[in-house]
Amino acid sequence: MASLGQLSTVTGAAWMLFVLLLSMIDTIGCQAASDPRIVGGFPADGTSTRHQVSVRSKSSDVASFGRGHICGGSLISLGTVLTAAHCQVDDRDRPRPASYFRVVGGGTARSIQTPNTFISDVKRNVVHGSYRSNGFLNDIGLLILSKEVGANHPTLQPIQLANRVPPNGTLCQTSGWGSTTFGGPSTEQLMAVNVTMIATSMCNGLDSYGGSIGFGMLCAGNWTGGRDACQGDSGGPLVCDRVLVGVVSHGFECARPRLPGVYADVVAYRDWIARNGTITMVAATWWWCLVVALISTILAHR
Repeated sequence: MASLGQLSTVTGAAWMLFVLLLSMIDTIGCQAASDPRIVGGFPADGTSTRHQVSVRSKSSDVASFGRGHICGGSLISLGTVLTAAHCQVDDRDRPRPASYFRVVGGGTARSIQTPNTFISDVKRNVVHGSYRSNGFLNDIGLLILSKEVGANHPTLQPIQLANRVPPNGTLCQTSGWGSTTFGGPSTEQLMAVNVTMIATSMCNGLDSYGGSIGFGMLCAGNWTGGRDACQGDSGGPLVCDRVLVGVVSHGFECARPRLPGVYADVVAYRDWIARNGTITMVAATWWWCLVVALISTILAHR
């Protein structure tokens, strides 16, 4: 049995290790669990968009790779994609069969395959049970993949979900292969655009969406117009401080003044996501590392 002095030494060492690991967590960027519609953006380099996937019609994509693109999505665990419900249903709001879809990720070019291209069928299409196309209520859903992404995949990795909505004015980013002009074709290159979180009260003003922004919705964009998601970007990510805050849902045309993009609020649906799929637990991984390190320290001093 260890003496009191030995226990004191171990406790001190463990505490120093605890403080060190907490600082490492911050340094490496582990955050605390913190209409199909890019206009005014720039080509994404793939580094900050490793979670981005393309949700496609399998039959169209098999016929011509890249042509099947319908919507965007975000990889939130190795086997789960978060997207918008309106991307998952037919024109009568009925969920499409899982076999309708294919998910493609791991690159920034829509129609070019590389050694890092990941392709998976979908084994389950999960649409929010209270989704309504009239008003885009609860416009959120999950695609459960038939095969998981490799844990060490170099260009495709899950993103953490936010556990709080960032303050108004926060600079964020959205991305996708959608139109770069309203009514235009989808882009070949993945595009990204910086947008700002906008108060719901402003979005609900008479000169904006007139009270239609309700529960589970966020506004982000540029109040004077010029920067926005557009057709084909739906289901894609709104990322703030490296965590997933929103899902591209809808808006009036694209990049119009006082009519920013509307996103499904990830924080409002975290419990639903957890019940119906899985989410990445990067932060929890560090707690396990911490536990293992502490145990190793104690054993080393026995």
